[in-house]
Amino acid sequence: MKRNAKYLLIVVGLVVLVLVLGDFNARIAELNRLRREHEQVATQLAALESTKVALQTQVAYATSDAAVLQNAYEQERMVRPGDVLVVPLPAEQSTPTPVPALPDAPEHHENWEYWYALFFGETP
Repeated sequence: MKRNAKYLLIVVGLVVLVLVLGDFNARIAELNRLRREHEQVATQLAALESTKVALQTQVAYATSDAAVLQNAYEQERMVRPGDVLVVPLPAEQSTPTPVPALPDAPEHHENWEYWYALFFGETP
């Protein structure tokens, strides 16, 4: 009787051990998946932070006096006192040089069409 109880305890212990190891394996797989996801999110975060810094730099420049002056001179054609505004006029439209037409390529006929014309006097 004691021997059967020992075997029963060993079998129950092995079953519990297998279940615990299976659960441990599932947890390790979940941990690996979460680590990969963490790395992806960290990469996206770094990219978004660099984009944020670039946009903040653009906003800071766009609200500065230098940007206003640059836009006034380049886009709005404003001048400072003492400057002379020069607006280039488009060139006069010239007549384009005609391109000589290439002669038409001779029609290509198959050999049997030449023989047909030779024997019957007409082309098919």
